[in-house]
Amino acid sequence: MKYDPRVEALIREATVRRYDRRTILRRAALLGLSAPAVAMVLAACRREEAAPAQTPVPAQTPAPGQTPAPAASPTPAAEVTGGIVNVINTLGDKQISNPILTGNDYWCFWLTFSRLVKYDDHGNLIPELAESWDYSPDGLTLTFHLVEATWHDGTPFTADDVIFTFEKIKDEKTQTTLGSRLQVGGEWVTWSAPDPRTVVITTKEPFAPFLFSISQIGIIPKHLLENSSDINTDPFNTKPIGTGPFKVVEWNPDQWIRFERFDNYFKGRPAADGWTAFFMADTNAGAAALERGEVDMMFVPPEMQPRYENDPNVMLLNYVYYTPITLAFNHKHPILKDLNVRKAIAHAIDKKSLTDTVTKGRGLLAENQYAVTGPLDKYNDYDNVNYSKEYPYNPELAKKILDDAGWTPGPDGIRRKDGQRMSFTLLTYSGFDEYKNDQVILQQMLGAVGIEIVPQVLEYTTLESMWYNPNDDPMGRAMEVQEWPHPFEQDPDVYNELHSASHPPNGDNYMYFKDDEVDRLIALGRTTVDEQERIKVYHQLDQARLKTLPALPLYCAVDGWIVRRVIGGVPEDTPSIRWYHRAFPEKIYKKQQ
Repeated sequence: MKYDPRVEALIREATVRRYDRRTILRRAALLGLSAPAVAMVLAACRREEAAPAQTPVPAQTPAPGQTPAPAASPTPAAEVTGGIVNVINTLGDKQISNPILTGNDYWCFWLTFSRLVKYDDHGNLIPELAESWDYSPDGLTLTFHLVEATWHDGTPFTADDVIFTFEKIKDEKTQTTLGSRLQVGGEWVTWSAPDPRTVVITTKEPFAPFLFSISQIGIIPKHLLENSSDINTDPFNTKPIGTGPFKVVEWNPDQWIRFERFDNYFKGRPAADGWTAFFMADTNAGAAALERGEVDMMFVPPEMQPRYENDPNVMLLNYVYYTPITLAFNHKHPILKDLNVRKAIAHAIDKKSLTDTVTKGRGLLAENQYAVTGPLDKYNDYDNVNYSKEYPYNPELAKKILDDAGWTPGPDGIRRKDGQRMSFTLLTYSGFDEYKNDQVILQQMLGAVGIEIVPQVLEYTTLESMWYNPNDDPMGRAMEVQEWPHPFEQDPDVYNELHSASHPPNGDNYMYFKDDEVDRLIALGRTTVDEQERIKVYHQLDQARLKTLPALPLYCAVDGWIVRRVIGGVPEDTPSIRWYHRAFPEKIYKKQQ
């Protein structure tokens, strides 16, 4: 049998922790070991099955040569134990922890690093590394007053770390999409550190989403990275040092990341002993692991939620995704550049039938730029914008539009023009049956009007690498089922995803949309600080997006997270937002079982 380092690791783990047979089998299943590999582990350990079985702790796997962490000491039943919280990461291992780099791991971002400010469970801006901040009377100077904190290696955190972070984002050699967060009107803001506890940022004009933009930037350590020859490939990417509540102690590529509590965390001792994030793209496999008690938290798409609604052992925490699931068009594609083709596609899709089918009746039909729930709802122009009214389901009209544009059915029923077939790839990323079902239904609906759809499901990391490659061939990525374009929860700004200045590698407009009026409104929305006036701007943007069709909104998914009730510190009445990084990780713990 070919050497498998997971076998060696499990043998070592089982030997140190004296696992019984049942626990070994559970751990082997979680690691995806083959039957011969499992037999090898059992033979090496020679453990007899014991009762009751020891609770598996998959987070505690030691690295080769590493001394395993000691088991937690027992505590009285009336108290809670810190415990290891085990979660699933469905987006794959990009082996990037640095929070300013494109594709960084989101669990590292939330657990290991800190920002100047962040948002609480109710959407309120709260302090993190900045204990307070204030604006000058003209609104052009923002001053942050910093907390006293230390990096995980004991080095003091100072304003120099903030300045260094901003400078590396500005550095053209850094692979990041955060540049627009520090720009207004296409120009960089300026920053300075008059003393170790103060950072001053100045803009040439008011910048409405600036505090939100700052909340998206994790601060990195100057003392560890200032001499790096290439920050994009630095060993720091899998051995990060942050100021957050948990420190990375082991990164097993494509398997897991193990975090331990940082006792000197500046906001106080975290409740949990640690976290482990397991890389597992298959949500069905993840559900099986959760039901065996091997993981504690995981994302669940709509089709999986009914099985947990009446389960007394878990909490089902639903939230409406803050931006619609869309059919996104690649505007570099020579056929999809034609607005009439995009309109015909819109008329060929029965959005209500698709929504009801793929979400099991849980989705909300999307007719505007943002979800109908949450803090961005007020920016939707309900009086003038409704995609189903503008582009009603009408296959005959879709056929007529394509006929008039010169696309006529060929012998196989697929439309042709100038010798070219109307055939498009339709991509999505793996892990969600919902998106794959979207592909099948869209293939059927568009096929009915003579448009061939070729579905393809890719690993998230593979698709992401295509997004950020400016030379990516649009013929292989014509359309996608996903969430583009979207802002990030608390602010409607879509500069980074929809403005033409944000084409890769400068931003997330990887569908290469460009429209002068949309650009103008996005820029205006960023510099309009009066809230009521800003709402008017985004209503105009809603109208402009309706007319130009950068993407077709399909539905707002009612997603959810499953959390075993052995987890404490997570409220069951969480608002419909992405609670899992709003709920403060330092407060979540594992109850004694």
